[in-house]
Amino acid sequence: MRNRIRGVRRRWIAGAFALLALLAPLAASAQTAVDERHPLASGGRVEVENVAGEIRVQGWDRDEVTVTGTLGAGLRLEVDASRNRVRVHVVYPRNARNSGGAKLELRVPKGAELEVDAVSADVDIAGVDLRRLQARTVSGRLNAAGRAGEARLGSVSGSIRSNVATSRFAANTVSGRVEAGGGLGGDVAAESVSGTVELTTRRVEQLRGETVSGSVRMQVGALAPGGRIAAESVSGRIRLELPGDASAQLRASSFSGDIQSDAGQVQRRRYGPGRSLDAKLGAGDGDISLQSHSGSVRVTIGGR
Repeated sequence: MRNRIRGVRRRWIAGAFALLALLAPLAASAQTAVDERHPLASGGRVEVENVAGEIRVQGWDRDEVTVTGTLGAGLRLEVDASRNRVRVHVVYPRNARNSGGAKLELRVPKGAELEVDAVSADVDIAGVDLRRLQARTVSGRLNAAGRAGEARLGSVSGSIRSNVATSRFAANTVSGRVEAGGGLGGDVAAESVSGTVELTTRRVEQLRGETVSGSVRMQVGALAPGGRIAAESVSGRIRLELPGDASAQLRASSFSGDIQSDAGQVQRRRYGPGRSLDAKLGAGDGDISLQSHSGSVRVTIGGR
């Protein structure tokens, strides 16, 4: 009996490998290779749209855009190219839902503008040096790294991770997580409904973090004279880490959550719930406002 079972197993395994060998060329033939190259003037615009699969973008010093990768069965690539603009669009017919999507890899010039739109495709942007970056996805992951004069990132349920050095940054999600650092400064803002927001900045002039039920954590390298910091949450925690030389008027309030701070004294309302804090840091040049309804608020200064 055992020998018979072993024989059946061997025949089944051999048949499975034979079937895979037959299917492999068919699977390969279902993929369409992409290899495009288009010149782009300095400061030109690159637009990429893809529903499912992957979008990978890297920067380089050449004045041209290259597009390589593969398209799933039934998909086709539309490219509208001029000297100042290259638009790449993956077209999905109605019967191509199980095509596996498209995997695109692009190289974009230094100083270009880049706009990426995806639905469930993962977006990975690295090594770029752009004048402007805008990337959006619905449920795919969004990772970005490099440099940009301005960066705007958005997602619905996918996570956002940014290591883009920029002086103007904005990110928003509904349920995804936002994690940003890598040289943020100037004007920085991030918001989420239920996702966590974590920001690590250098010198900021404006810094804003907002969530409904997610937590907010902001690490500030330096606060510019007259700079403003604001964080709001309904039920999530707020954590603010300030440098020891921060100069601002610090105000914090929570209806039912706790407040802890390395500076100032937390006050409790005489009647009813609620806590508040009003403290002067240094010369009090800037303004810091932290508000949470039921979440806790924690302020640390100088790494204490």
